[in-house]
Amino acid sequence: MAAPDPSPTTHAQTRQAVATLVASAFLFGFMALAARVASRRIPGPEVAMFRFAVGVLVVLAAAVSGRASLRPRRWGWLLLRGIFGGLAVFLYFSCIEHVGAGLATLLNYTSPVWAMLLGWWLLGERPRRRAAVALALTLLGVVCVVSGSLHSVQNGIWAVAGVLSAVASGIAVTSIRAVRRRSEDGASESSWTVFASFTGFGLLVTLPGVFGPLGHWVTPSPFDWGVLAGVGVLSVVAQLLMTQALEHVTAGTMGIIHQLIVVVATLGGVLFLGERLTGWPLVGAILTVSGVAWTVLTTARAVPPPVAPGA
Repeated sequence: MAAPDPSPTTHAQTRQAVATLVASAFLFGFMALAARVASRRIPGPEVAMFRFAVGVLVVLAAAVSGRASLRPRRWGWLLLRGIFGGLAVFLYFSCIEHVGAGLATLLNYTSPVWAMLLGWWLLGERPRRRAAVALALTLLGVVCVVSGSLHSVQNGIWAVAGVLSAVASGIAVTSIRAVRRRSEDGASESSWTVFASFTGFGLLVTLPGVFGPLGHWVTPSPFDWGVLAGVGVLSVVAQLLMTQALEHVTAGTMGIIHQLIVVVATLGGVLFLGERLTGWPLVGAILTVSGVAWTVLTTARAVPPPVAPGA
């Protein structure tokens, strides 16, 4: 189990943290919309690569300026965090390219359910019995969403890729909890070290999808460069805001508030990008959001993780 936070959190700090999490959720939602705009001409893996590249630059700048302390200890868990976090973003952005920002974000943000199951398996964090209801709701919702996307084989395949991105994200966030557990000498990995593993290994994971053998490079236009820069900046700012807020709120609170990302991406896709969410996918979306919300309520911990679950 993680060590308790030695410093008590005041009500003012909690309110500020909640407001910061809301801001980060909106930024993550806007990032998904920007990724969808970019992916109309730029392949999803290439968009993901630019997101990680901006993150790497931020880490390097922080390290050079002395703001970030990078002293990795638990290389195995950090490697899992980076590889599966990178794979989650790779699949998520590829899913955005093919099925839209709203649907891809909905599927990707089922990750708390998979993190709950993986935490039980890998870390011995047994969920409460009520979590079975959440799991049933979420899985039923995912089935509805995926089945509603089967009007073409390609859409069905990429909907499944969206689910796999959530599973990979669940593995990544489970590894975060592992590396942030304090050892006997009271040491744990810093947030910057975890973020560096995510961006560094994540960048490496995306390269085969951009320069082969899984994809190809598309030269961005001046407009594309602007949108790609927006994706990178939005993701880094949202991540840093979330990391700051998680010092004073629980993982359950974060999970609930971050369902706003699904709402922002879905409504933004419908209002501005011509996306549709009707029939079984709409039913599935309602069930999935309900299941994920129930999951984070039943698995909330007194001590929150320091960084985001996957995307």
